[in-house]
Amino acid sequence: MVRKFTVNEPLLKIGCTLGEGCVWDTRTQRLYFVDIDQYKIYTYEPTSGVYGYQTFSNKIGSISTVEAGTGLIVDIDTGFAYVPFETSLPFPPDNTQKELKHIPIDITLNKEEKRFNEGTTDPAGRFLSGTMGLEIGTSDGRMFALQAKKDGKGLEAPLILDNITCTNGMGWTADAKTMYFSDSWLREIAVFDYNLEKGEMSNRRVFSAINESYGWPDGMCTDAEGGVWSARWQNGTVIRFTPDGEIDVIVEFPKAWHMTCCIFGGPNLDELYVTSASSDYIGEDLPERCDGGHLFVVKGLGYKGVERNRFVGPLPC
Repeated sequence: MVRKFTVNEPLLKIGCTLGEGCVWDTRTQRLYFVDIDQYKIYTYEPTSGVYGYQTFSNKIGSISTVEAGTGLIVDIDTGFAYVPFETSLPFPPDNTQKELKHIPIDITLNKEEKRFNEGTTDPAGRFLSGTMGLEIGTSDGRMFALQAKKDGKGLEAPLILDNITCTNGMGWTADAKTMYFSDSWLREIAVFDYNLEKGEMSNRRVFSAINESYGWPDGMCTDAEGGVWSARWQNGTVIRFTPDGEIDVIVEFPKAWHMTCCIFGGPNLDELYVTSASSDYIGEDLPERCDGGHLFVVKGLGYKGVERNRFVGPLPC
């Protein structure tokens, strides 16, 4: 039986154009997320109810906390950067554009690639991030793995996957042997065999490819029971899949349309935070979606999340 939940009101009315990339930090008990099109990183602290943002010099697609606890690794339009906490702490909101600490790795996007879009850190501490094509339906995206060099001196970002339509949510099973990957324009969540030691993906197969009535798979997270939670673009829902790929939970957001990313947070990792977008509404007879772009939280689901992996590697000074 499929359980359904409805969330009628947002947690924060912040009006993101393209909210994305939410990450919960268990050490600071804070939520970090981005507004890609407004060049912002948001921080929200539930214990105090305080939130704010910083504005940067590049679009930021996704973020990762770092093992050193000193800041965030991010992907930007054309590569990677580091945001020390002294420039990313949230209070108060700041529209002054700040320069990012670019990581000097030479990645040249092809003319068919639009920008980096989504990234997640694997259980070994690599930050996997991929691009999206310029046109819906094309397969020109690629994925790179930001990681420490074998000699520990500096960082590298080898290519690990190509022929992607639009890179989106990723996650791993508890044993790290299987990787989930959302290839949005295919409406597909794929699974790969994952070699954690080498950071290699192989044996791609379909985990979920449900029809257009469920929208497009966007960001995702996993829970402690092996379930996969998928935010659905152009559908106003977050869906939970069992480890066998069956839908058993649907969370509906009647006044939002593009749900972009989800992550479990809170002191017990049992509160599901969900970002959304207010842009790119297309089609006829769209329902009223006045809360698009706001941040939501879902409580009482009965599931606990798993902590996001942290980036491990040398950081720019």
